[in-house]
Amino acid sequence: MAAQPPSPQPSTSDELAPADFQARWWTWATQPSGTNPVSDTSGRYCMRDQPVDVWLLAGSLGGGPVERQCRVPADKPLLAPAVNLASDIASCEAFMKGAQGEVLLDGSTQTLTKVTATPFTFEARAGNPYGAQTGRVNSVGCGLYAWIPAPTSGEHELVIRGSGGGKEIDVKYKLIVGAD
Repeated sequence: MAAQPPSPQPSTSDELAPADFQARWWTWATQPSGTNPVSDTSGRYCMRDQPVDVWLLAGSLGGGPVERQCRVPADKPLLAPAVNLASDIASCEAFMKGAQGEVLLDGSTQTLTKVTATPFTFEARAGNPYGAQTGRVNSVGCGLYAWIPAPTSGEHELVIRGSGGGKEIDVKYKLIVGAD
């Protein structure tokens, strides 16, 4: 049997496939503008509607640096996009040509999974900041995502920096892991 080339799929059995994690992330990220975790500048909405199997973190909508504080359960792996897009195949192909980013946990560079144009379906809510239709949305997603094993209890710093499609992301989280 011939060796298979590496794929952009996650590398451990605890991780989700790109279509699955993008569906979770975009469903979470399309909350209404007033309580949206991506447009949130303090972290007060980071806990809203988190899925049971992974803790989602957000970059920003661009427009300058953002600092947030977020309480995270001790047993959850983290998923944070350095930069991402939900659109169509052509837009994703163009976006990924210039996409770059990094995610640091306590100063340590985290491995980024490069996700090329991947079809997925998510649930968008009314009033989301992306202008996505409300309800079930079939999309194509792409981006650079960090999948981080559950951090130890205590305080951690997570930095998300990325650029793509003319948008610059610069977010710093103070994570309080294991806090109720």
